[in-house]
Amino acid sequence: TDPCGPVTAYGRTKLAGERFAQQHCGRLYILRTAWLYGDGHNFVRTMLRLAETKDEITVVSDQIGSPTSTVDLAETICALLGTGAYGLYHATCEGHCSWHDFAVKIFELSGKNVRVLTISTEEYSREHPGAAPRPRWSVLENAALKAVGKNLFRSWEDALYEYLRDI
Repeated sequence: TDPCGPVTAYGRTKLAGERFAQQHCGRLYILRTAWLYGDGHNFVRTMLRLAETKDEITVVSDQIGSPTSTVDLAETICALLGTGAYGLYHATCEGHCSWHDFAVKIFELSGKNVRVLTISTEEYSREHPGAAPRPRWSVLENAALKAVGKNLFRSWEDALYEYLRDI
């Protein structure tokens, strides 16, 4: 896998936990994931809530990742458990987009008429000085899952379509 470069204390402690577990446990599954949405509070629900009161929003356009359904993640975890294929896995929906592109797709698939403007990470940080830093590129490749035949992730667009249909 690519070298890790956590940008926050949270990320650094997660990486330290992974390394500790790898050093002290012989048989374990570590799954790295990102940009999760499912039950509860998440980016998709925030965008839908904003669409109720706004006809225009601004979303960061230079941070790229893979929006990931918790349904797909749970199915993949269940498929992986019991295989004995212990190790470190990247586990995200297939494909990638910016937060801006994600918001546009949410509104498109949900039939909301909201104009989505772009803002850079630097501009957003100036306007929101307390915001936690985020990596520009957080795309993960599911190569290890594919190698053991357990990559059950759909495209992020297909998973999002189903999520919006079901909420």
